[in-house]
Amino acid sequence: MTRPRVPAHLHQLLEHVRRVVDPQRQAQIDQLHSDALSWKPVPRLPLVITFTQTDSLPFAPLPHAQIFNDPAAMLYNELVHAFGTSIAARGLVDDDLPCTVRANFGIVIVPSLFGARAEQVADNPPWIAHDTGGGVSLEELVNHGPPALDGGWMPRVIETLSYYRDVLALYPPLDRIIRIIMSDLQSPFDNLELIVGSGLFAELYEKPQLVEKALDLVTQTQIDVANKLLPLITDGPEGFCHQHAMTLPGRILLRNDSVIMMSPDMYVQQIAPYDQRVLQALGGGGIHSCGRIDPYVESLISVPSLRCIDLGQAPMNDLDTMYAKARQRRIALIRVDVDEEAITTGCVLDRFPTGVSLRHEVPTLADAKRLFEAYIAAV
Repeated sequence: MTRPRVPAHLHQLLEHVRRVVDPQRQAQIDQLHSDALSWKPVPRLPLVITFTQTDSLPFAPLPHAQIFNDPAAMLYNELVHAFGTSIAARGLVDDDLPCTVRANFGIVIVPSLFGARAEQVADNPPWIAHDTGGGVSLEELVNHGPPALDGGWMPRVIETLSYYRDVLALYPPLDRIIRIIMSDLQSPFDNLELIVGSGLFAELYEKPQLVEKALDLVTQTQIDVANKLLPLITDGPEGFCHQHAMTLPGRILLRNDSVIMMSPDMYVQQIAPYDQRVLQALGGGGIHSCGRIDPYVESLISVPSLRCIDLGQAPMNDLDTMYAKARQRRIALIRVDVDEEAITTGCVLDRFPTGVSLRHEVPTLADAKRLFEAYIAAV
């Protein structure tokens, strides 16, 4: 095997991470997350603290625009600051952050296989650009048939994941501690909406049979893409995966950000069977959505292979009602965000004794350190 290129700044970072990440502590973090998300009794809930200011990090993140054509730059940023967290800052904040990196190409991976035009502008993540009048039509999509899995942005994803594996192997024990996780594959409906445009919402009424054929095609493609990437990732432990810097029960997370623009009944009747198909094929998993999703909780927990709900904006939701309903099926809630007082006094455990992982955002690393130490002292 040819030795991978490791730029000096990445080598310096990896050596630093090797010094500050303790394998025993990371094993304890894994156990705490898996116990809580399995609804077992836990001494405390896992807490991951995100922060917005990066000036006090031991390494400075690179401009976002540099990472999409350079696997070394992408790995560097994944370790320095991703989803508001930092593996590199482990020596400064000892919260319950799992150590994960992913090939971070945003939402474009599956849509790009069908010819949807992906572009990356300035420091923004890649996005699907629709020309005037929409993107690929439903008819074009269905007539296209199953796409080849080596097109679109897939070569970049595979190159990046392979690079991660090769580089981390040079820095033991990081190859065992840092988990290479699945890229963002969205969900059947969100992928379809990205491919054909927002006119899809009207076509759910006007062309339901054609939408069904398109969803069938996109669903199978998402499953095929996941299975193609699985040999390149190193997620775990068994029965768990990671996304958004958090542990999840199952092996895949579906993004349903577009689904909340339809009724819960429409979701159950026209979309949920395709979510179930992906979840079942890949061994169960979670559904994510930003915004207010508590009106959809009963619809979501009716999906047989669902094991967790990932909350993009937890404070917008009635968390107590959501928890009571999810508890009936032992569906874990991920990224539950409560006020700081509930964390620093430990009373959050009275409200959510298990079945939950906590996430809270603060401005600085110093705030993160203070908050986590207060949490540990309280519990």
